[in-house]
Amino acid sequence: MKLLYPFAKRFIAGPDLRTALPAIHSVKESGYYSSIDILGESVTTRPQAEAAKTEYLKLFESLCSINHSFDFSIKLSQLGLDIDRSFCTENLKQLARAMGQHTIRIDMEGSAHTQNTLEICEKVHKTYPHIGQAIQAYLFRSENDVRRCIDNGISIRLCKGAYKESPEVALQSMDKIRASFFKLACQLLKDGYQPAIATHDENLLVELLDFIRHEKIDPESFYFEMLYGVRRDIQRILKDKGYRVRVYIPYGSAWLPYTLRRLAEKKENLLFVITHLFRETFGLRKLR
Repeated sequence: MKLLYPFAKRFIAGPDLRTALPAIHSVKESGYYSSIDILGESVTTRPQAEAAKTEYLKLFESLCSINHSFDFSIKLSQLGLDIDRSFCTENLKQLARAMGQHTIRIDMEGSAHTQNTLEICEKVHKTYPHIGQAIQAYLFRSENDVRRCIDNGISIRLCKGAYKESPEVALQSMDKIRASFFKLACQLLKDGYQPAIATHDENLLVELLDFIRHEKIDPESFYFEMLYGVRRDIQRILKDKGYRVRVYIPYGSAWLPYTLRRLAEKKENLLFVITHLFRETFGLRKLR
């Protein structure tokens, strides 16, 4: 546990709202946008889900006085999806009503939750169009899901996918995952509504920047999104080039189980952290 903490504390803004607020303010003052995630998932009781909803409302209230466009990232299993779908949907609606025009982006979880997550997003989006959805490029179904979200005007955050999935539902080769990500990102850049292209992969970023320039994509029509504390050098470069960069900021008391699960799910996650720390520290980057 002690060995893990030096890694975790760099990528998590704090164990609670009070300790996280300075990091949230710092990101804003540095010229970045934010998507804030209160860590937690897979609750098993209604009081736990209600508590998570209350924490998001407290977070929103604490940020109301700041003239800034914050996004909020939420896992539906945190709002009670594994308990009762209707209960979870109502919790999401309550947050959507309270948060006004601030985007609530539904995080995608393991593939067992994918269909329910997308159906709830689509349903709630009809009344609250600021509800958005994360899509994982490594799932075979994602091409159809992206197309459906585009057709319904749902804003997408595209990521590669961090959960360990079987070969029956997801690509296993990183080269194929990158190819899928690039294809879907290009589609979103041309046809999507304010998509967030969430990657730290420099090879992908170089290709995407070439595509953006070639297709004359408006920099105000999308965001690049990166994790808090990861490749801050690339975040600065993209911002200085005139692109909007959103930083995904997680915080909360569930940081330890969250980190342990993520590192246990895929060995690539630990390699990802070590590799990007090394590259940022020693300036080994392809973007200039």
